[in-house]
Amino acid sequence: MQAGASTACFYPLETERALQQVTELGFPFAEVFFNARQELRPAFVRQLAAIAGDGGTQVVSVHPFSSFMESSCIFGDYQRRFEDTIDIYKETCHAAALLGAQFVVIHGAVAQPKIPIPEERYFARFLQLVEIGRAEGVTVCQENVNRFKSQHIAFCERMHRALGDDFHMVLDIKQAVRAGEDPFAFLDTFQKEIVHVHISDHSPEKDCQPPGQGSFDFQRLYRTLGDRVHYMIEIYSRGYRVAAELQRAKAYLDTIK
Repeated sequence: MQAGASTACFYPLETERALQQVTELGFPFAEVFFNARQELRPAFVRQLAAIAGDGGTQVVSVHPFSSFMESSCIFGDYQRRFEDTIDIYKETCHAAALLGAQFVVIHGAVAQPKIPIPEERYFARFLQLVEIGRAEGVTVCQENVNRFKSQHIAFCERMHRALGDDFHMVLDIKQAVRAGEDPFAFLDTFQKEIVHVHISDHSPEKDCQPPGQGSFDFQRLYRTLGDRVHYMIEIYSRGYRVAAELQRAKAYLDTIK
């Protein structure tokens, strides 16, 4: 089971330094989590591409820095705010294309916004993001995220019906656990739609651990999805010696057949 790692593992280390760490650990794949709009400038993106290329690492996916804005600025009810913000997603998709990435990962709107967001608007706006990605040759995907609309299977099923073949999903194991969902229930429901997986481990005491330190059945995951998706380790730096833990997790995942 070949796995990559997200630069988010090293936050708040600067994005380029985090990517350098991922390459130095020998990961064949990476996800770039942008942390500021200035990081979307082509010159900076080319710097990231050079780091990945020199390290023999393929950037598979990117994550916009602007997830915190999406409820009000992408899916909200004020059209001009949407028009102002959508350029960030055009820049993000272009950056993904420059990096040779396949996927842009979207959190979407929070589950309980102060002003309700009709699902019809949510789905229509998401389709606009999909079209922006398509123009750049990248796929815009919905991630399941705790405390967001996408936290539960039922919402994602309705989204799938609305978007049809334009619905693609990033399965995040820890986010499913935090939302009280069985990750394998997501997997069974959206096996064909899941194109990318954020992996972590968990136990009764902790919901986000490095792979190999909890009880998650990675062999079952790999037997189900095989090599048609990329598996990206995404853990958080607080409480961990990140580089050492990632190296250990990589060695563990290499044993999964």
